[in-house]
Amino acid sequence: MGDLGHPSFIPAEAQARQARLVSALAAMARGGESLEPEPLQALRQILFTGMPEGPEAVVEAVTAADLAEEALDLLRSARRDGADPVVVKAVAAKLEPLAARAQVKREAGWQLDTQRTAIRVAYAKDGPALDFDDGDLHALFLQAFRLEGFRLALDLGKRPRPMLRVELPLPAGAGGLSEWLELSLRKEPAESAEAMMARLNARLPEGLSIHAWEPHAPYASPLGELALAAHWRWTCPRGLAEGARARATAFLAAPEWIWEKGGKVEGRKQAKQLDLRPLVTELRWEGDTLYGTTSLAGAEATNPLKVLAAVLGLEPSDLRGLLRCSLSFRADPRLAQAERFEPKLKNMYEDAVLLAGGSNITLVEDDDDEPIRLGGPD
Repeated sequence: MGDLGHPSFIPAEAQARQARLVSALAAMARGGESLEPEPLQALRQILFTGMPEGPEAVVEAVTAADLAEEALDLLRSARRDGADPVVVKAVAAKLEPLAARAQVKREAGWQLDTQRTAIRVAYAKDGPALDFDDGDLHALFLQAFRLEGFRLALDLGKRPRPMLRVELPLPAGAGGLSEWLELSLRKEPAESAEAMMARLNARLPEGLSIHAWEPHAPYASPLGELALAAHWRWTCPRGLAEGARARATAFLAAPEWIWEKGGKVEGRKQAKQLDLRPLVTELRWEGDTLYGTTSLAGAEATNPLKVLAAVLGLEPSDLRGLLRCSLSFRADPRLAQAERFEPKLKNMYEDAVLLAGGSNITLVEDDDDEPIRLGGPD
């Protein structure tokens, strides 16, 4: 019993999930030649096999390829993955000031960067991929993009990370037919969407597949802010169907359905009461298949397996294979207000028009008695 209280104790289920993820990531790496930039591949190699000489050569290579920030992010993950700490320290000492300089330069030109491309990627999660949670999916998709040579843009955080986000994540045990990633690439790819999706699907583990690639405005709202409802399907085992049907009927007839869930109230862990009646807006049966709709607009984040289990009087594990068939979204108000989100580009355009259109703009130098005229007659 003493081990249970030890901070290093990890439940067997969590250990199994971590082992499953590590195995999947390794299989992806073996699935074909890595197209990651060569300087990062070389850095990855020496971090885990030892550095035959000083770090100068590898640092020079990643810096010359404009990869200093990506290399520093690699160092952080390598520490967690068991890289040689002596090598990590030596490379970090040389790399950190260069990465900091690159970050300042990148952030200064952030709003004027016309090469950065925002993408939404739709994918399915089912079958053997059901046991992956949103953290696992983030790692798996990052691995696929890295191995296929996609250059993800970095965010503006204190410790910049690749811009890839799993929107409206699903828990382990639940699947989805039209799930979404949002990501940004450093520049627009030359390949067709079909070719890129084919390459990524060949790299991803079984049960994950990309089926749409949609560029969008970089100022668009995250899909998580636009989601209105989720639409579900679950095939009920025959032994559970009678009781589940009775509970669903009672739920639909009830004015409220209070569920006690674990959580924090005023910063302290305790049971929280949540009325599920306005959250679950539809339940209907077709044979032994249950179709349902849950509201996402302004709703508290909840695990759909636990919510439907509380409605149907089952354990969350009984609903393994619950499938999110689709999501409903509201229109994005930002898309109709582009001028608010691209002020610098708009100002640059206006200045160019003024200078090219014959306007009389007069600039007076402090150290020169003669004014400088731009755009006026000769």
